Amino acid sequence: MKRILILSSSPRKRGNSQLLCEQFQKGAEAAGHQTDLVRLADKRIGFCRACDGCMRNGGTCVLQDDMAQVLRQFQEADVVVLATPVYFYGISAQMKAFIDRTYPIWQRLGHKEVYYIVSAGLGKDIIERSLGDLDGFVEHLDQPVIRGRLYAAEVMDAGLVKDQPIFREAYEMGKGV
Repeated sequence: MKRILILSSSPRKRGNSQLLCEQFQKGAEAAGHQTDLVRLADKRIGFCRACDGCMRNGGTCVLQDDMAQVLRQFQEADVVVLATPVYFYGISAQMKAFIDRTYPIWQRLGHKEVYYIVSAGLGKDIIERSLGDLDGFVEHLDQPVIRGRLYAAEVMDAGLVKDQPIFREAYEMGKGV
């Protein structure tokens, strides 16, 4: 059994990347894994202030918000799913805020299996151009390994993935962790 943390950064509760996260979770649970699905948009996570307070006080951020709990979940996870819609050729603000707020632990992010779930209203080429922040973050893991990538292209309207093969693929990816 693996501990899986699914970080969904869609601001839409029924958005495409969120729905794919839910399918991934169902598949992973069917395979006997423990899962936590965290909707970053539902958390109170402030922006990094670049004050270096965390470096002066043992890795604890000066901001008192929900990020401390999310960091604990991240550190305890064996598998991390990074899920984001693409907005203006980049990851969502919620995902970027999460990445920036890992700064207190950036030198000890640990070894994780990583999966990407990314949705976009445009083509797969736009998704691939938009992943610099995710790839840069993953590079800071110990022995980074991206085990799977699920790209839902051409899905502008919320919920469109439900009628496409990728919906089942998300379940199967979770089941195959």
